[in-house]
Amino acid sequence: MSDSLIILEKLVLLFCFIFVGFFCFRKGWLTKQGTSEISNLIVNVFNPLLMISTALSGSGSIPQNLMAQNLILMALFYGLMILLGPVVAKLLRVQGNDRKLVTIMLVFANTAFMGIPLVESLYGSEETFYITFYALGFNLLFYTYAIQVFKRMSGDTTPFRFRDLINPGIICVLVAMILVLFPIHIPELTVKCITYVSDTCIPLSMIITGCALAQINLKRVFTDVRLYVFSLFQLLLIPAAAALVLHRSGGMGFDSTLVGIFILLYGMPNGSMPVIACESYDVDADLCSRGYALTTLLSLFTIPFVTMFV
Repeated sequence: MSDSLIILEKLVLLFCFIFVGFFCFRKGWLTKQGTSEISNLIVNVFNPLLMISTALSGSGSIPQNLMAQNLILMALFYGLMILLGPVVAKLLRVQGNDRKLVTIMLVFANTAFMGIPLVESLYGSEETFYITFYALGFNLLFYTYAIQVFKRMSGDTTPFRFRDLINPGIICVLVAMILVLFPIHIPELTVKCITYVSDTCIPLSMIITGCALAQINLKRVFTDVRLYVFSLFQLLLIPAAAALVLHRSGGMGFDSTLVGIFILLYGMPNGSMPVIACESYDVDADLCSRGYALTTLLSLFTIPFVTMFV
């Protein structure tokens, strides 16, 4: 089976969970309070443990030079997205806070919840631990750069505090990195417990995605031309450009698997964290919510195409 078909099959499975969430919310079996509580569990328990679980899957088997290469690619991944954000915002002709939100939406894509199962489908479970590098970058940037942006948009001028980085996500990702760099023997029962709990993360996150879609006016999502242009950039043009540069340059000396993961993650849709942060800081979440909905739905068709670039 070709890589595109493998990815399409995995996406269909993920979208089944999204449909379950959408249906349950519309039926009233899940409420805003319930989805909020599940989201808290995902952010503070399941997702952090997922990072440790992916690290344990490759602990002790990954050469140091590949870890260094992956770290460089992760830095390039987020650095380029931050630089491209204002360019895309200018092309879309958005104004005010929406210019900053476009950058936030580009940078904080769904690299973990969708990236992990897709990387596993293409490269195997041992390679999924490379996502922990991107998760570390995501969390460090989100709790420093992104939170400060949201604070400024809400009128809060409180300076950044180091204690803002002390949260379950950062702590568990750092633990995951330690397990990768310095393999430590973990009792088998402990590994199984972590794995069983973390395995609930991706299905639950997709269900919450479905609940979020159920709360959005889908007519406004599908009639905004600018969102289609944004989706074209995020889901196709950027990963295609990255693939062209890397493949034309022979991968710039990077391992082919790492290059493939790098390109694939560039094709991920928007993540849910910006939407949650908008609500937390009383910032208008309309653009983030609609972008999240459209890119997630379109990714079912675009990700198999992006797979052809890896």
